[in-house]
Formats: sequence, C-alpha cells, structure tokens
Amino acid sequence: MKPTQIKKLQTRSRQLRARVIAPNTLVVTSRSNPYSQHIVTVEMAGNETIRARCTCPWAQNGGYGCSHVLAALAQLAATKQRTISFWTDLADAQRQKHRILRLEGRGQDGDIFITSRPTSRSA
Repeated sequence: MKPTQIKKLQTRSRQLRARVIAPNTLVVTSRSNPYSQHIVTVEMAGNETIRARCTCPWAQNGGYGCSHVLAALAQLAATKQRTISFWTDLADAQRQKHRILRLEGRGQDGDIFITSRPTSRSA
C-alpha cells in the first residue's frame, strides 16, 4: 500500500527523530508511542532506486513509505547536506527540476519519488 497523502506524511515525519546505528540501519521514534522505536533499513539498489523497510505495524501489513522511512531517508540526506521531498507522481517530481530518486514500491501501487537538492545555508 502506497501512502495517499504523502505531503501530510512528510510533515509528520519531520517530528520524528532518526538515528543512524549502522551504515544502512536507523532507529526512528514512534509517533504514537514516544517510548517505542522502529528499525528502518535502507538499501541503494542502483539506477537511483532505494529500497527501505520498517518494523512498524503499517509496514508489516504491506504498507511502504511510512513516516519512519521518510524520517530515516531525510536523516541520511542531511548527513550529505541534502534536503529531500517526496512525491507520489513522477510528473510532480520532475517539475521540481532536482535530482530524482525512486523509493521502490510493492505490487501495482507504484513507487514514491524523491527529489534531492543541496541544503540551503543561511548567512
């Protein structure tokens, strides 16, 4: 299941804390229970494709692109001084005129597209 309100999910993901514990593994706080955490694994699959898995109940029941995955990907991008945004439609992502990555979906739901740009610096 692909999320339908990706911008709302992206906003929620910004409230989560993600911490890298291994090169491709992050621990992300739970939004519903501040004492709980979820493990997110991220794999670059070539051709600018990303595979990510989470231990949250929604992901365990066939969902992908949960807020924990979005928070983990944003944290990884921040370590490279990049900012990312998420899109459910390729045309919307292409209008941003930035590098596009693809979060691989499951089944016929399609992928989630990620635009990446350098983090802006304040003077």
